[in-house]
Amino acid sequence: MFLSTTISQNPRLAEYAVHLHQRGTIRPNTYVLDLDTISENAAKLAETARKHGMKLYMMTKQVGRNLEVAQAVADSIPSAVAVDPWEALHLAKGGIPLGHVGHLVQIPSSMVEAILDYRPEVITVFSLEKAREISEAARARHYRQDLLLKVKGEEDLVYEGQWGGFREEEWISAAREIEALPGVRIAGVTAFPCLLYDGKEIIPTPNFQTLIRAKGTLEEVLNRPLDQINAPSATSCASLSLLKSMGATHGEPGHALTGTTPLHQHPGQPEQPAIVYISEISHREGDVAYAYGGGHYRRSRMRQAMIGRNLEEMMNRKVPLMELAPEAIDYTIGLHVGKMPVEVGETVLFAFRTQIFVTRSEVAVVSGLHSGRPEIKGIYNHLGESLS
Repeated sequence: MFLSTTISQNPRLAEYAVHLHQRGTIRPNTYVLDLDTISENAAKLAETARKHGMKLYMMTKQVGRNLEVAQAVADSIPSAVAVDPWEALHLAKGGIPLGHVGHLVQIPSSMVEAILDYRPEVITVFSLEKAREISEAARARHYRQDLLLKVKGEEDLVYEGQWGGFREEEWISAAREIEALPGVRIAGVTAFPCLLYDGKEIIPTPNFQTLIRAKGTLEEVLNRPLDQINAPSATSCASLSLLKSMGATHGEPGHALTGTTPLHQHPGQPEQPAIVYISEISHREGDVAYAYGGGHYRRSRMRQAMIGRNLEEMMNRKVPLMELAPEAIDYTIGLHVGKMPVEVGETVLFAFRTQIFVTRSEVAVVSGLHSGRPEIKGIYNHLGESLS
């Protein structure tokens, strides 16, 4: 999906990643992240948000909850959104302030107290029961925790595995009951996804309309303005003006940090590509060669890869991929090489949209590519734990 764009805009990353693999410094099934470009992307996002009067939370699941990356991004976007509580605790223990927890995954009952010990800015709740749990834990800690209500409408788009939230007919009664709890306060609302790429541009979803309706309803019920209208999905420099015009106060960039939102497959975006995936030829059967897998993400829409031992050679050795069935495990990735000579051990270079935290990949964080002093900052697993 991003192979041509990455080679065009960040060839040094691709070149260095291939070099590291051929030298044996990184293994196949490794994502390579360009830390300097990610930092620059974060600064561009933060500046664009500032111009629009908006606040951002960084999202790290796409880069495998990597603390090296999070600490660099924090220079521009200080706090994080954690889509599940395990990510929240990993980031918090690594010194990253928690901005938003509980969306997309609610905090399990046994983990509420541990999360509250790090004083997240807001926690999203899908139910009255979860709001009561948080209220009790916050009251025991002698403070009041701000909450966001996850809201949903009849026509909203909901991805499988991401169900939950307050239905429109529940908004008023839920708001009144939660606001009466002693340890919490309703600070705002959220929904997902609020923006999507339609093949040409970023557009608002019905979920965004639901979010704005919920804002109006809750402000009337509570008789006060809400602090946060959180509208995640496809947050980038290009979409921040739309978010602002629709009434959002907060965005949550993730793929924009690595220049891999769907919009970034086209040139001209402020954020630059900052991630590639490296594998290696394992074996061949007829017209198909097989590379080691482990990092395939089903929604990546990756179509091509490049094979070789250096980037110059690879430029003329781009091949289509064999489609992997949804129920299959990506032990290997098939490459339609035809009659092209291919050797076991050659590097395979990919660039696509991913979610590293759901893979079984390794992650190499590199810096200095654009100053002529490239180096590996560290090697990590898919959950941000150091392997160096």
